[in-house]
Amino acid sequence: MSGTTLFTDVRVFDGTGRDPFPAEVLVEGNRITAVTRRISGDKLAEARIVDGGGGTLIPGLIDSHTHLGFGSTVEHRSLRRDESDEEKALLVAHAGRVLLDHGITSAYSGGNRLPRTELAARKAFAEGWMPGPRFKAASWEGTAGMVEPGVYDFPGIDGRASDPEAVSRFVGEMADLGVDIVKLSLSGESAVVQGTSRIVQFTEDEVAAAAAVARERGVSLTAHAHAAESVKMAVRHGIRAIYHCTFADEEALDLLEAARGRLFVAPTPGIIHANLHEAGSEPEPGMEVEATEKAVRQVVPELVRRGVRVVPGGDYGFPWNPVGRNLRDLELFVDWFGFTPAEALRAGTLYGGQVMGMGDELGLVREGFLADLVLVDGDPLDDIRILQDRDRLVAIMKDGKLHKAPA
Repeated sequence: MSGTTLFTDVRVFDGTGRDPFPAEVLVEGNRITAVTRRISGDKLAEARIVDGGGGTLIPGLIDSHTHLGFGSTVEHRSLRRDESDEEKALLVAHAGRVLLDHGITSAYSGGNRLPRTELAARKAFAEGWMPGPRFKAASWEGTAGMVEPGVYDFPGIDGRASDPEAVSRFVGEMADLGVDIVKLSLSGESAVVQGTSRIVQFTEDEVAAAAAVARERGVSLTAHAHAAESVKMAVRHGIRAIYHCTFADEEALDLLEAARGRLFVAPTPGIIHANLHEAGSEPEPGMEVEATEKAVRQVVPELVRRGVRVVPGGDYGFPWNPVGRNLRDLELFVDWFGFTPAEALRAGTLYGGQVMGMGDELGLVREGFLADLVLVDGDPLDDIRILQDRDRLVAIMKDGKLHKAPA
């Protein structure tokens, strides 16, 4: 196959949020080299022509809170999550391919009990011999007292001594493995242990210690933070990506606003919607699901009003919230938070590239940017839900190579 691809007869949504415009888009190698009304004839001799049929060409979509290791996708359900480590590694690879099949060309991990599997997947996806998104790999989710992976009792900080040395050691060990991200569960999670979402799990000294080691070792920190104080702690110590922010109070909102140029918030509406409408008896009644929905629907519009970058990524991977439904987050951004479809798409492209730490080359349809592109049958600005229809994603390109070509 030629290393040159030309998309013709498309309307380009370039990721900035402005209206789509008619253009032809030339890809040479793994970069976009022209976005213009008409490509000159001397560029066409070796190009593979992709006729867009009047569809919309958008940047590859980016999920900012991805769990490849939870085990469930739209093609496979893992009801108990008790597979062997070897099978879990295969499930990580499978979930990566499903993400790419659904137009998600980059993903920022929200944590994995087996971080080495994410490192292996990151390498395989980057080398191209296994289909999957550009990927930032994460640690397991550090919890109070640094309990072993997968054991989440969320006891809080009362009744235990602060242990910054253990936290420093954890961050250092994860950095030694080679992860991009170390995740700390600064609050509990009521969907796992009832009533713990509002309970802080780390001391101020522990988070300060984690931040110091992260800076020294060049890894990013992510915070699971429902409780207002956990959000404040994350901001005070420079944590880059904050998940949930559910019960942020006025002080937390002020801190987030002041730090809006250096951080991102992923409020995870996908899992909240699934817990409310599709989980059956999971999570159990009384797990604050309704309170969580009410709070997040109030907090997120206020974050947006204050200029905080809010990004999609909804804890997909549970049996009732499987990988492959990720783009429902964009619909919920519109329905729950009042985004326009263009604003939701900008969050999943332009802001996503910035989350990945690649904002100067990822997340836009622009000359010089990496050629991660999705050709959509129709206009997602008219109906954002069409992005959830895999058949409407006519072509999917990652790094200049067509993962999915038009029929």
